[in-house]
Amino acid sequence: MANDGLKILLVDDDKIMLFLHDTFLKRSGVLCDTVLCYNGKEALDYLDTNHALETTFLILLDINMPIMNGWEFLGAIRDRPYLPKVLIVMVSSATEESEKARALTFMQVIDYQQKPLTVESCRRIIGSEKLRGFFDNSFRE
Repeated sequence: MANDGLKILLVDDDKIMLFLHDTFLKRSGVLCDTVLCYNGKEALDYLDTNHALETTFLILLDINMPIMNGWEFLGAIRDRPYLPKVLIVMVSSATEESEKARALTFMQVIDYQQKPLTVESCRRIIGSEKLRGFFDNSFRE
């Protein structure tokens, strides 16, 4: 059964990565609606026009994208009224610890994962304490 209280935004300029991440989320047991965005501006525009008080958004956010990158997106949502209903997992090919440390300074960022995600990393994300209650835990051993 789909969870109406949660929507997932996959934000990446790489269409293949979006397809892979969407597929791995579904294989890990996620039945929520997923929305694909090709840069931070598309994600911001989507949130600005589709946020609802009863909806929480989980955003899997790439860092390096054209038009609006992940850092710019994080800066842009700071003053939005829906900010408390946004949880972000940064997903990046960057391996520097400084990138991870920077990402985790943002209150909305709950995790930092290396690209590409796997079914296992998707299970870790949806099993995180901040997301507990949004997912059916039957996929866990």
